[in-house]
Amino acid sequence: MDTNTATPATTAAAKVTEATNRNILIEIVRNDTSKNSVARRAGIPLTTFSRKINGHADFTIRELGAIADALHVPLDSLFNLDSIKPKQMAA
Repeated sequence: MDTNTATPATTAAAKVTEATNRNILIEIVRNDTSKNSVARRAGIPLTTFSRKINGHADFTIRELGAIADALHVPLDSLFNLDSIKPKQMAA
């Protein structure tokens, strides 16, 4: 069995993760801060933060909440998925 085959659900989840990570990076720039500073304020080890922001693993909802707090933004702003078109979600 090929475990590397992406299903529509895993593809959609990957696109949501990518959009969320992009939104975090946008907020880091808007806040004129650094990944290191956000990771520290969120209580996430920098190596873990870097691995997750680069898409090698997913943030937990608790980590996303801590990141939102560190960036002084509402949690739901990190999930702004406007950049993903409905066709992309279905692909």
